Amino acid sequence: MKLVGFFREMELQLDGEPPESIHDHLTSHAPYHKERVITYLKSGHPIFDITELTIDVIGARFHVAGGSSLLTDGENVWREDLASYVEHYAVALPADFLQFMKAHGFAVPPVSRDRLIEVSASAQNQLGFRPTRGSGPRRQQGNI
Repeated sequence: MKLVGFFREMELQLDGEPPESIHDHLTSHAPYHKERVITYLKSGHPIFDITELTIDVIGARFHVAGGSSLLTDGENVWREDLASYVEHYAVALPADFLQFMKAHGFAVPPVSRDRLIEVSASAQNQLGFRPTRGSGPRRQQGNI
């Protein structure tokens, strides 16, 4: 499972090495068929929903409801707002990700429920999401 399109400007804390800057991935012309890639990105299987509004970190051209939500094709994981960065800025994408899309005719392949759960857990772990004990009052030691 590979994370794609996660950049430091998105206030991201990845386990391990710090993410790259989105500015290092801007291109003047997309080396891919933009519309097909956008359709592919928007068609990913949802694996983690976040209810927030993300704002374009480059030029404030767009907002995306649930922009930090995660989508997958079973091999790659990306944010919901990646399609908007491709559309507005032709953000460079990894060659192996583009090849995977092309090999599947730019249609997100079906993915089993078990694989979606596995990818979701792995992505959440890599992105630093950790289970909490929940909300509500906590007992202090000595109190009943």
